[in-house]
Amino acid sequence: MRKEWTYASLALLAGLAGGLMGSELPRAIAAAPVDTSAKDIAARSIRLVDASGKTHASLHMNNDGEPSFELYDSSGKLRVGFAINADQELALRFFDITGVARIGLSVGSEGVPALRLFDSTARPRTLLGVDHDGEPALDFYGSNGKLMRELP
Repeated sequence: MRKEWTYASLALLAGLAGGLMGSELPRAIAAAPVDTSAKDIAARSIRLVDASGKTHASLHMNNDGEPSFELYDSSGKLRVGFAINADQELALRFFDITGVARIGLSVGSEGVPALRLFDSTARPRTLLGVDHDGEPALDFYGSNGKLMRELP
């Protein structure tokens, strides 16, 4: 009987010690000094994950070998994407709750900026831009994708 009490006491102490160490570990990591002499970190991908391992942000190389930064909501849907594509276009995209691109802001490889608004099926419906000569343009597209109106 004395042996059982000894084992039970040791198990209880070990459990308490483990619990204390586990609760202090995140604070110990956060309080650890940062090595400011490190100049570079090389990686193909960096992900920010929550306690369950679900990705909420990703900095990685896309399929074209270009850098991409993405933010995901709590259900895992892509909500914001920032990337350089194979044509060297710089693009920032905002996605709705279903994962469909709804707003796009880009600067093309020739330096032409554009703001695009998409419908719920990801078809472009409005384009606001400035052409090579510095002239503004505002285009409206129908649900069939055809140009309806163009200003000026």
